[in-house]
Order: sequence, then C-alpha cells, then structure tokens
Amino acid sequence: MRRFFQNSARAATSLVAGSVVALVVGYAALLAVGFKPVAVYSGSMTPKLGVGSLAVDRVIDASDVRVGDVITFPDPYLEGRLVTHRVVQILQTKKGPAYRTKGDANASRDPWTIRLTGQVGRLAFEVPFAGYALFYAHTREVRGGLILIAATFILIGLLRRIWRPEAPAPSGVTR
Repeated sequence: MRRFFQNSARAATSLVAGSVVALVVGYAALLAVGFKPVAVYSGSMTPKLGVGSLAVDRVIDASDVRVGDVITFPDPYLEGRLVTHRVVQILQTKKGPAYRTKGDANASRDPWTIRLTGQVGRLAFEVPFAGYALFYAHTREVRGGLILIAATFILIGLLRRIWRPEAPAPSGVTR
C-alpha cells in the first residue's frame, strides 16, 4: 500500500510540474513571437470576451487599426489600466486619426475619443478563464504562496537527501 501512495505522489508531482513547465514555456513562446496577453476584468465585451478570459493581442502599428477591430489601449481616465474594446469609428482630424470605441455589451459608445500613436494590441484570440490565473499571479499573496511551495519542495528534497539511509557497502569492501 505504501508503494502505491509513493507512486501516486510521484505521478501527481510529475504531472503538476510538467503542466507548470508547459504553461511557462507556452507563455514565453507567445511573448517571443509578438503576442501580448491581457486579462479581461469586466463584462463590457461579452459574449466576445467573457470576464476572466485572457485576451491575446498581436502588437500592430496604430495606422493598421480598422473599424471592427478589437484593440487594447491605455484607459484615458485611469493610469496603468488597459481597456479592450471594439473600434466603431475612425475620425480624421487635424492632428491625425482619432478612434471611437465601444464595448460589445455596452449600450452606447465609450465617452472618449482616443489617439493611438506607435503600436497597439489587436485581439488575435482568447483563452476562456485563463485571465484569472494572470490576474491572481500578480497578487502578493499568490507570489508568496508560490515561493513558499517552492521552498518547501526544496527543503523536503534536501532533508530526504540528508536523512537517506546509507547504501550497504559492496561485498568485499571494508570501511
């Protein structure tokens, strides 16, 4: 029975470790090929993007944005916050193009007209519920918990190595 639990624990540990490695490698690969993941915090884009989804944007030049594109841009009212909405109108002004946006679930367009300079993220695809993981990974509690778990595994491995019973010496060899 003990051997069963040991084998089960090894299999579960291998499965979890392999899953974590696969997620980290996949996330790094997305970043390396020019995608930018953004967590969706509100229901303004439902049903296209549900709350807790991970919107994966392809970075494009602002001049390539067209009406109907779902883009991610800085919130004009809250510094550091991103908004992912659909472009509903492009206005030509003296200072260049200006963009009006709207959330698919909102009754009216957004109260701002934005100017996009440089690059902007355009929605490439979404991963339902994966945004929760990205959101919570940025909290102090989760980071602390992950550090604690990693430290515990390292400590257990070191203690097992220290307390491992000595292997019997091969016959004919004296100590």
